[in-house]
Amino acid sequence: MKAFFSKLQQNSYEILRVVSFLVAIIVVAWVSPRERMFKYEFRVGKPWNHKDLYAPFDFSIYKTSAELSKEKSDALKNVHPYFQFDPNATDAGRVQLIQTFNQSWKNIINDTTRQVNRHDSLTYLHTLLSVYDEVEKGIIRMNPVIENKEGSFQINLIKDNTLRVVNLSQLYTVQEADGLAIRTLRQLHSRDSSMLYQVINNSLVQNVIFDQKKTDLVTQEMMSKVSPVMGLVQKGELIISQGELVTARKFQVLQSLKKEYEQELGTTEAWKYVFSASVALIVLLFFIEYLFLRVFVRSIFDELRNLHLLLGTQVVLLVVSFLVFSYYPGWSYLIPYSLLPIIVATFLERRASLVVYLITLMILGFYAPNSFEFFYTQFTTGFVAIMSVGQLSKRWHLVKTSLLVFLTYMLVYFSMLLIQDASFINTSSRFIMMLAGSSFLILLAFPIIFVYEKMFGLVTQLTLLELSNTNNTLLRDLAEKAPGTFQHSMQVANLASEVLFVIGGDALLARTGALYHDIGKMDHPLYFVENQPPGYNPHDELEYEESARIIIGHVLRGIEMARKARLPEQIIDFIRTHHGTRRVEYFYRLEQKQNPGMEVDEAEFRYHGPVPFSRETAVVMMSDSVEAASRSMVNPTEQKINDLVELIINSMMETHQFSNAPITLREITISKKVLKKKLLHIHHIRIAYPD
Repeated sequence: MKAFFSKLQQNSYEILRVVSFLVAIIVVAWVSPRERMFKYEFRVGKPWNHKDLYAPFDFSIYKTSAELSKEKSDALKNVHPYFQFDPNATDAGRVQLIQTFNQSWKNIINDTTRQVNRHDSLTYLHTLLSVYDEVEKGIIRMNPVIENKEGSFQINLIKDNTLRVVNLSQLYTVQEADGLAIRTLRQLHSRDSSMLYQVINNSLVQNVIFDQKKTDLVTQEMMSKVSPVMGLVQKGELIISQGELVTARKFQVLQSLKKEYEQELGTTEAWKYVFSASVALIVLLFFIEYLFLRVFVRSIFDELRNLHLLLGTQVVLLVVSFLVFSYYPGWSYLIPYSLLPIIVATFLERRASLVVYLITLMILGFYAPNSFEFFYTQFTTGFVAIMSVGQLSKRWHLVKTSLLVFLTYMLVYFSMLLIQDASFINTSSRFIMMLAGSSFLILLAFPIIFVYEKMFGLVTQLTLLELSNTNNTLLRDLAEKAPGTFQHSMQVANLASEVLFVIGGDALLARTGALYHDIGKMDHPLYFVENQPPGYNPHDELEYEESARIIIGHVLRGIEMARKARLPEQIIDFIRTHHGTRRVEYFYRLEQKQNPGMEVDEAEFRYHGPVPFSRETAVVMMSDSVEAASRSMVNPTEQKINDLVELIINSMMETHQFSNAPITLREITISKKVLKKKLLHIHHIRIAYPD
């Protein structure tokens, strides 16, 4: 059992990698659509390139969306809106009219300034009631269903539990009722017309009211009578022969078969078979991805955070796509699929991003509508995105990528239209807007990259450019407190970036790391020769061990300062590795000379490491040492510089400083040549030409 756990611990990283892939497979398989896939591709106006197709089961022929919409529209034309007549409101209004008139007439009688003919009250009341009874046969309350309708528009009026169809012209609106009242009262030629109008105007009620519930109920009943199918194909019936042209009618039959085939699983066993086959295909593709990363891209496979970034982004894209395919298939082209290769290329590697994107599209192709068109369109745009985004060293690169992706979308879309229809007559503005939206959503890479940098502890070219700005706080402090060290760091940054430009590597990362590699010297700048004024050296007052301790301490202090400033770990790596595990040779030899015959504790004079573990950190170590040593040369010549570079770098190789770095002897040799050439230029030495 102990041996088992020991072996488990030894292979823990390998197990975690496998578990990561298993989790990705489980999530993707779980959310993947459960429908069966129709195995035939077909288009209107194109020959049927498959064998003769017979109906595998009975199925209905579905109407097209246009046909179904037209039938529903025709059915709705026969549905008249329902209105209810309100007799209670009518009677209440009549009672109110009589009461209001009696009160108003009483006020007139009590007015001593005028004489009143009591017989007029009967005439007035009779006139008011006749007008009221006429208009209250039906005053309709306005509703959007009858707005702007002609007088001949018919409605269903329910009055006294009796349904009858009436025209709008047979009913009054409030304005029409007011108009009738005014015209009738004018015929009286009475001085009391204004009072009479106020009485009837306050008594009129809208008693024909729209019945939403009844109308909806009848509408639903009419819609239910519209059948979505228009025929039946029986099992064994020939649907289409090989080479036969796919007409609009045949296309609809094939579409109906595809719909039934993909949605109807039938038995529980069938569902199990479909799901098992889907999982098998997903597992196979992820296994291919696993092997590809393991064999060809060890930089991603060996680093768990890189693997999790890649798989996490891939799984999120697959899950979102599957959900859209299942619930909103018409919006499937709005998803910015190119985000996956852009993010992977930005953080990891372009070659890997292309292969991972290809595998992702193959998984999506099982379920995407028009799978070939989908795969071709998304692969071409993704490839263009990878090639155009580069290392994303400028914000404009992503905007340019978005524009290029849109142009690629347009080229593919219109080319497909010409292939299928030989014209642009079926161009869809909605589809073009969807492609434009997908291209625009690529700009989401900006916030996603920022989140990923914080989440996974990675850096991009944009971040490195920001950090390499010498106006940053740490670099400004370095320039003020240790100007000699600042100039030295600038020279090292130039040397390292030039070397990596020639041998290959991340020149910007090395340049940024070199700018910060000596920030620990700010605490005690005068203890470092490049910051000392002429004739003064504080080490003269110290023991050699103490001097060495101060020199070595600048690495540890630099790491502390960098972490306090929240510099990325990739930059801190240059601080901790730029001296590796070498000795502070100058003070070590002085200590030996001062104590002849005594054993010197070498650990007190040795940096704590680690040694460089990347090409960039190895180059910065070389550049740092040769630049610092070249400053102490008196009357430098070409030969002196050649000897100095060879001596220092050969010493590093002898002490195994490059054992963990992926840098070859050939690259080290080229690095020496570049450093020699740059140092000659720095010290203004002319190259000696042969006689």
